[in-house]
Amino acid sequence: MADLENLPQQFVDLGLTGYEARAYLALLARDRYTAAQLARESGVPRQRIYDVLAALTERGLVRLLPGGTTRYTAVDPAAAVERLMAARRAELDRLEEATARLVESLAPVWSCGRQESDPLDYVEVLRGHEVLAERIEEIQAGARREILAVAKLPYLIDDDTTGTTTIRRLTRSGGRVRCVYERAALDDPGLVADIRRYTAAGEEARVAAGVPMRMWIVDGVRVVMSLRDPVAGSDSTTNVLIEHPSLAQCLGYAFETIWAGADPVE
Repeated sequence: MADLENLPQQFVDLGLTGYEARAYLALLARDRYTAAQLARESGVPRQRIYDVLAALTERGLVRLLPGGTTRYTAVDPAAAVERLMAARRAELDRLEEATARLVESLAPVWSCGRQESDPLDYVEVLRGHEVLAERIEEIQAGARREILAVAKLPYLIDDDTTGTTTIRRLTRSGGRVRCVYERAALDDPGLVADIRRYTAAGEEARVAAGVPMRMWIVDGVRVVMSLRDPVAGSDSTTNVLIEHPSLAQCLGYAFETIWAGADPVE
């Protein structure tokens, strides 16, 4: 036996309004109804019942019976449901056609958008000391072949394990880590201890009288530079990450020049 409580909702799912579903189901329970009788039995407001009956008649779910008094009767449920399903199928077909046209019109726009790129997508400004430290740690952790570094005061010192772990991983796999420090670093016992920690892990270190800026070059692709504002002075620094092989190659030549003129760390 059908679940009578859910029947109205099932007809709503087929495209009827709530009032239309209630009126049709009420008509099924009796051979014929006047509009007033149907309003009372179905619970549809009397001021709405004529509109509801007109809609059901137009859909082919209700027929008017001949006679002096206008009465209404329901169409066989099998035929009624089939008509509702046919209307639903036609609606879905129209929606499918409209969707296909929409996709066809949007596809060229999407393809064109994939070909466009921001000319500075490969440049990222690292704002703040913490952001710089996090990105450097992330970039070095992803290194596969080589890290070239130029260390300029004030230094970014990692925790006790992150830097040495990366150095050991690279050197054990045949990679190389090289760093040029400013000679002023040797005046700070704490920095000397850090340099010893890195060299013990496998870093090759040299000391130069002075270096132009803080810089990292990773795998010949990624470059991080700390650029001091020439007007504001050393207190204002802009940190930039650039993923550009040609720039990395050019700065690699600069690193080799600095490296060649620096002294090995004793």
